[in-house]
Amino acid sequence: MRSTQVNKKLLKDYQPFVEEEVIESIIELSRELKGLRVLHVNATSFGGGVAEILHTLVPLMKDCGLEVDWKVIDAPPQFFDLTKRMHNALQGKEDFLSEEDKRLFEKVAKDNAAYIGIDEYDVAVLHDPQPVGLPAFANFGNCKLVWRCHIDTSSPNEVFWNYLNTFLSYYDAGIFTLKSYAKDGIAIEKIYDIPPSIDPLSNKNRMLSEEEMKKAMTKLGLVSGRPVIAQVSRFDPWKDPMGVVDAYRQLKRKFPDLQLLLIGSMASDDPEGWKIYEDLLRYIGMDYDVKVLSNFHGIGDIEVNAAQRISKVVLQKSLREGFALTMSEAMWKKTPVIGGNVGGIPLQVHHGVNGYLVESVDETVEYTERILENPDLAKELGRNGYEIVKKHFLCTRHLLQYLELFRDLTR
Repeated sequence: MRSTQVNKKLLKDYQPFVEEEVIESIIELSRELKGLRVLHVNATSFGGGVAEILHTLVPLMKDCGLEVDWKVIDAPPQFFDLTKRMHNALQGKEDFLSEEDKRLFEKVAKDNAAYIGIDEYDVAVLHDPQPVGLPAFANFGNCKLVWRCHIDTSSPNEVFWNYLNTFLSYYDAGIFTLKSYAKDGIAIEKIYDIPPSIDPLSNKNRMLSEEEMKKAMTKLGLVSGRPVIAQVSRFDPWKDPMGVVDAYRQLKRKFPDLQLLLIGSMASDDPEGWKIYEDLLRYIGMDYDVKVLSNFHGIGDIEVNAAQRISKVVLQKSLREGFALTMSEAMWKKTPVIGGNVGGIPLQVHHGVNGYLVESVDETVEYTERILENPDLAKELGRNGYEIVKKHFLCTRHLLQYLELFRDLTR
């Protein structure tokens, strides 16, 4: 297990974006919780929404006077193969969990548990399945344990769920994006619903200069002046990138200048991503109006920011989805969005208000076409989306809910 370093962030810098009473509530709770020792544990320090959120929340918690550590588990590659299978199975995919799988999972938990000191922390938040087994082997003492599950486990593969649930009795609380994501019979009594959030001051979401936009456009390889639609997400079968390509191909018949941008982030805990990426390239073939890019092409937060700003529509055509931060990211930039009618996407996308919810390729084509043909509609959807994110999905709201949870567990 290794520690992750974070850049400093100050709560006062977020005051221009949020209502005064939110900041006041955070400050009041900060006084009450000052000195609280908090540990976050997850699988990776980069790539994916969990790491991105922690790079914002951990420094903000520190600015609130909490003593916060963020640690990442150490594990061999085959462990992450297993936990990606587990991730998919917890969303309902058929699979088989062998005794060898269980031995590997428990060995990694035991090896990493050696780095946990007795009564070193007051609250520990363990994120997703990868570190969930730690409490079975580590002596956390009087520390309150929280499992933060970022995926929808309401209809899981029962074999994987039953195994995972054997570890959940160690926990004092569970956090899900929606309470309905928690499987019936979960061995945690207290369940909290805390949706994810975006950081308006991060490189991915802040305003970009004209020069930054120009440089980003060059790296993205797009032809200026031609319309773009984009999907930004991990290369994952649940994100349905092939379905996005199918929708683009139909739209291309009516909009021959249309360009498609698919941006993914390769994370160290997601070995399946490379296979999906390679399959996607084969599926696309020789269409040079489709760009498939990732962090391994030098595409970072600023390029993603620019892509979401210049796109006419940002898609997230997921088949299963925990939340999809990319929807709120695009909405913050006043870009219309179209998302799969699954998981946490309907929390953000209000059909016909700030975008559209879809359940098929044909619906994706229909609503994307509607936006492309109606610039006034696109502006209205974008304005509405911005206001929704400002009120519900910024990191200050997220921080406040965590502080409220810590108070509930430790008072």
